[in-house]
Amino acid sequence: MPYSDPSNQYIPPTTALIGSAHGYVFNADEVTLEAEIHAVDPLATSYLNWSLQLWAGDVLVAEASFGALYPDSFGIARVGATVSANLPAGTNEHMLTLVLAGDDGTGLQRYDAVTYPRSERFVLPLIEGSVAYRLDTDCTEISAECIRNPRAADNMSGSLVLELWALPAAYQGGAFSGILIGSEFVGALAGQSQWNNVSARLPACELPAGNWHLVLMLREWVGNTYLTRDYRNFELTVDGPVPVLQESPVAEPAPEAAPAPVAAPTKKPAAKTTVKVAQKPVAKAVAKTAEKAVEKVATKTSKPAAAAASPAAEPVSAAKRSAKQSAPAHKHGRVSVNTASVSDLSAVRGINGATAEGIVAGRPWKTLDELITVKGIGTKSLDKLKHLLKL
Repeated sequence: MPYSDPSNQYIPPTTALIGSAHGYVFNADEVTLEAEIHAVDPLATSYLNWSLQLWAGDVLVAEASFGALYPDSFGIARVGATVSANLPAGTNEHMLTLVLAGDDGTGLQRYDAVTYPRSERFVLPLIEGSVAYRLDTDCTEISAECIRNPRAADNMSGSLVLELWALPAAYQGGAFSGILIGSEFVGALAGQSQWNNVSARLPACELPAGNWHLVLMLREWVGNTYLTRDYRNFELTVDGPVPVLQESPVAEPAPEAAPAPVAAPTKKPAAKTTVKVAQKPVAKAVAKTAEKAVEKVATKTSKPAAAAASPAAEPVSAAKRSAKQSAPAHKHGRVSVNTASVSDLSAVRGINGATAEGIVAGRPWKTLDELITVKGIGTKSLDKLKHLLKL
């Protein structure tokens, strides 16, 4: 199993070193790792299981395992493999380090490492402009001003989803653990294209007790899982259970930079929480009166969401997606989990796009109780869904 921090790892007595020939080559979501290994102690080298690891800071990008090494008469063992790459999320540049690690049965230890002088910036789907969320007693709302695919024009993204997570600490990239508040399936996006004014109205989620850091993630399906491609941390934390209404604008976004300090939140009696990332000065947003906030909510619920869409290329129609979510597919009978399309399943109340994809991927289903294994479906939600679904 990989260690957590290669830069501070104890280095045991030298058994093997990375030779003069080594490198990496990225190809989409795969990377080829190659190296000549100089066996300082050839006998000891043959008793350990060896791995090459590629790190971006403290994010493990890739690992290739080779087992025992048997050097030639010059004490050189040449290794190489192409493996899946966990590309770091966000738009920052990263210094990469190739690590030689060995396992004697007690866990991996670092024996040698080489840091490359040229930094890497990975071309991934990203969030641009302002983002916001709103926690209400009966729904959760998320929005992003722009989602863009900067890859080549012929490089279509995998299926993209926007997810709002509550984490015990601000997200810094890499693996994470927390509570998924809600997710919205937004589809695949062609290279050099973008969607503007993406928004979604999702089921409500009450957070457990604790202090939570909220982050909006853009995640991409890569064939077997979703990987985080970009993210925005919200500066204001939320105390669970969800508190009363807070108008808490966050500073205008900067790529991978910490948001600027924000004005203190204004508490109101309604049981709601609103957080926004604003492009304009924070003070102006905080100065809105309660009367204008109520008027804004009333206007939003009385007009089609599509009226706010931007005329830019390939806009996402919030009205169409909202209609798709609210359309009661079960009006015409139960929806089959074994034959229905992703769009038909996501039209069922309580099933979003990402959950619908998980249901389709897990076919065939023998019983409805097996749906508990799908991400996004819990015991309570399954009980509510059973009268809307069939095999």
